[in-house]
Amino acid sequence: MNRADQRSPIPPQGHSNGRDALERHPQLSERLALRPKEAAEALGISERTLRQLLPELPTVRRGNIILVPVAGLREWLRAESEAEKDRTEKVVTEILEAVHPRGKD
Repeated sequence: MNRADQRSPIPPQGHSNGRDALERHPQLSERLALRPKEAAEALGISERTLRQLLPELPTVRRGNIILVPVAGLREWLRAESEAEKDRTEKVVTEILEAVHPRGKD
């Protein structure tokens, strides 16, 4: 058996993508909220990275229980995506204006 045959088909923890998490745990797509580890799996990031993002994410905390509402997580991701798109468009516009200034023909 070669090394490729010996590899586990399961990616290392923290290196899966969201689709893998939902396939392994189909009930996650039906949940109202996720624990940080589950939210990290759904986003395809490590739990450590998710915990660094927790101050930005919508969460419900009760004692030492942290829940990330699925609807809030989806909305946060949509808003972040839009913000990133807006930042990218602004930078591109600034670069184009610097290369080809208007009114200086």
